[in-house]
Amino acid sequence: MFNTALTLSRSKVMGGFAAVLLAATSFATTAFAVTPEEIKAKGTATIGVQMDQFPWGFIDPKGQNDGFDIEIAKLIGKELGVEVKFERITGQNRIPLLVNGNVDFLVPSMTITEERAKVIQYVIPYSSNDITVWGKKDAAIKANEDLGKYVIGVNRGSAFDPLLVKVAPPNTQIKRFDDDATTVQSLLSDQVDAIVGSITYGLVIKQAGYDAQFERKYKVADNFQGMAVRKGDQEMLAFLTDFVTRHTADGTLDALYKKWIGVDRAKLPTTLPGVDFTGKQ
Repeated sequence: MFNTALTLSRSKVMGGFAAVLLAATSFATTAFAVTPEEIKAKGTATIGVQMDQFPWGFIDPKGQNDGFDIEIAKLIGKELGVEVKFERITGQNRIPLLVNGNVDFLVPSMTITEERAKVIQYVIPYSSNDITVWGKKDAAIKANEDLGKYVIGVNRGSAFDPLLVKVAPPNTQIKRFDDDATTVQSLLSDQVDAIVGSITYGLVIKQAGYDAQFERKYKVADNFQGMAVRKGDQEMLAFLTDFVTRHTADGTLDALYKKWIGVDRAKLPTTLPGVDFTGKQ
């Protein structure tokens, strides 16, 4: 854990960062506000999605976008009656791309956090992804306190990173990587002893043929995910909220989640502490 002085310093830096992003968001809301009718009029929806995070969003052997989020994005495009243009997002660029108007909205498998909710407008959760520790089978990791004995990898642009810092012992050696793919690869190539991240990392490990050597150690925390629009895009927010509500009720999202993630979709909350899903606050 950080000492008190460093924690306070980090708090000030994060507060300043949030203030700058909020100012940028205010400008973007005016300059780039988008509605479903405007998207229909231009005939194209530019949607920010993952392209290197199996099974959420990835490029298949034919060079086409595929995955859980891709199918959802295509379904949104179909309901809008427009062509879908996919824009590649990463943990580092997804919020700037949205705020700066490069995409109309995000279907990003992105963790809902209070800090991010100050800058972007979340839609009610459509997915979940338990934050999990994956490690070598012979690594004696059963709880957070065991992490300090090993080298732990994490995606630096994700919500996994600050959580790892919070729960790991102070002496934990942490190695950070640019995205989920390189984080998983760091484990498979013996750069680290364990990684903290998505429950779906296990699908990648199995697909790569390494499931006999690595295993899921334990669940660190819940991880609810939401689509996102710019603050002030109330009509787009309403459209996507209705989309999630309708397709939760008719089972569409459950079926897609089961198809791609391999387990039943959890019952997801429609309210979370510190997060406004209405866009009215």
